[in-house]
Amino acid sequence: MESIDSLQIGHSCEKGDEFKIQCHTTDHSNIEVPFSHKHAFYAIYWIHQGSGTHVIDFENYSIIPNRLFFIKPEQIHFLHSTKSVEYSAIQFTQNFILPILNTMQRLSFQRPLATYSDLNEQEQKRLSTLFEQIAIESRSSLPNSTLLIQSELNTLLLEWARLSLPHAKPDAFPLLLLKYKDLIEQRFSVQRQVRYYAAQLGVTPNYLNILTQKHCNKSALALINDRVILEAKRLLVRSDKDITEIAYLLGFNELSYFSKFFRQHTDSTPIQFRNKMNKMYQD
Repeated sequence: MESIDSLQIGHSCEKGDEFKIQCHTTDHSNIEVPFSHKHAFYAIYWIHQGSGTHVIDFENYSIIPNRLFFIKPEQIHFLHSTKSVEYSAIQFTQNFILPILNTMQRLSFQRPLATYSDLNEQEQKRLSTLFEQIAIESRSSLPNSTLLIQSELNTLLLEWARLSLPHAKPDAFPLLLLKYKDLIEQRFSVQRQVRYYAAQLGVTPNYLNILTQKHCNKSALALINDRVILEAKRLLVRSDKDITEIAYLLGFNELSYFSKFFRQHTDSTPIQFRNKMNKMYQD
């Protein structure tokens, strides 16, 4: 199996542009490619016409008109459709948004940004104006065009944060829980004990469980296990590392324990999962 490289903007392995926008395009190989891959950049896709399935980190999402998708760096994704899909896309690196990075960090600590959102008529009008303004500036040779694009991206991200909220007024997403998720992101490969994370956050494991059950409908341990399984899936699909090496990278000293853990959470062995994904998305 071939490894999946992190593609740069333009869907090449060569680092190039820091920002790109393409409006109302179909089958544009410099914007999207017809096979499973991962990005080294952020991407926003606005579906205008078409149908099919958008696979993002092994979860299936329907491709329907006026659905907006948000892809983060390192996520594996694939647009699967038997017909052409018309969409608009904005792609940008973390380096490009450094001036507004505080906005993204603040938003992510308020509430996780949604993977997708379906736009109503008013939202379509607002976002259409933003996309048009960004596209115009991207073609401009006027002074401060990059700063204006960054400012409009800032507005777009604020709109995305608004779209990420459910229509009903949500309960406040506790900062402690967001810190827990961030800590999991940093330590999941070396630490899978809830009591460790609870100690780092200065709370009891029981209190952490109460929070995760209320706001995520999952136990505190399940959030850790989910992140371990996601990384295992990514490594199985995007690398040619053998199963033993992957197990070691994820903190499992014995292959048998890793295989049992993986099967318990996916109903398949690591090799079965790799073969299935290879056949489904890599052919």
